[in-house]
Amino acid sequence: MKQSELPNVIQALRGPVDAFVREARARIALLVNRSGQVLAQHGFTSSYEVMNVASLAAAAQASSQALAELLSTKNWKLLHHAGRERQMFLANLETPLEPLILVVIFDGQSSLGLVELFFDRLAERVAALPELSAAKRSADPVSFERDLEAGLDRIFRPADGGPR
Repeated sequence: MKQSELPNVIQALRGPVDAFVREARARIALLVNRSGQVLAQHGFTSSYEVMNVASLAAAAQASSQALAELLSTKNWKLLHHAGRERQMFLANLETPLEPLILVVIFDGQSSLGLVELFFDRLAERVAALPELSAAKRSADPVSFERDLEAGLDRIFRPADGGPR
């Protein structure tokens, strides 16, 4: 995904994530890509918490994927942890652009079944977003090389703005 498309994708994801939280009666939801980049969030009180959960979700997904490969299974679908008062649901969300990871924390106002039901609806809504399809179409080799060169130019441009 090009950096210029990121704000559009983030804005497009806000509605489906807010609807999911409301319908599933979740307390906290976080949608990240596999590198831990936050694309949508609801219910966090500090950015520190968001970044911690995002990095842990990406790490959990990576380690679960490695375990699945060792066991010769296709892929993990979801992880669920139940605590005394709260539960956590962690699931892969396939999109036209890239796989995403959804982290949901819920309490007694919801249930695992309710979260799973509305997760399926969230997956359908996200897969149908035109912003994700548009971002995927722009990831052709020519666009990739142009974006890569522009990024390298920004990184290696001398501080005075002159030629390299």
